[in-house]
Amino acid sequence: MKPVLNVLLTLTTIAASVALAGQTRQLSMPPSFAEKLEPEAVLSAYPLGVIPKQAAFSHHGKALRTLILPNGKEGWVYQVGGKQAQTYQHPTREKHTVYETGPGNGVRTYTLMFDDKGVVIDVLYNEKGRHDGLTALQVQRKVRGDGTPRKDEGRDVK
Repeated sequence: MKPVLNVLLTLTTIAASVALAGQTRQLSMPPSFAEKLEPEAVLSAYPLGVIPKQAAFSHHGKALRTLILPNGKEGWVYQVGGKQAQTYQHPTREKHTVYETGPGNGVRTYTLMFDDKGVVIDVLYNEKGRHDGLTALQVQRKVRGDGTPRKDEGRDVK
């Protein structure tokens, strides 16, 4: 009886491994948010609908802040460029250097938008404050030359 159970356990383990191996796929890494890259290039190359939160965190690092977007989806905000070092003297005469940013200082803001399953479904770009930028969906539609979404584009967006 014991050898039969061992064989059954081995076969179950092999079957589970094969099934899981068939489900995993190679993720295409998104472009980095860098000051030297044009925003349109980053947005057009960003793979939508395939990057989970863990992969986004591993690739981009910790977000500057997280927020709930007007459509109810979670967003992670990243800022690039425009940081200026300022040194301040504390009343105890201790000096502190901080890096300040502000709208109009060449700061680029990228916001990853996640669906309910934790997958990046859009990237929002702003340069001079709110509502003046582009989205990855817009840029990718423009690059394709049509206004029609891909079959997996914008899924779960209300």
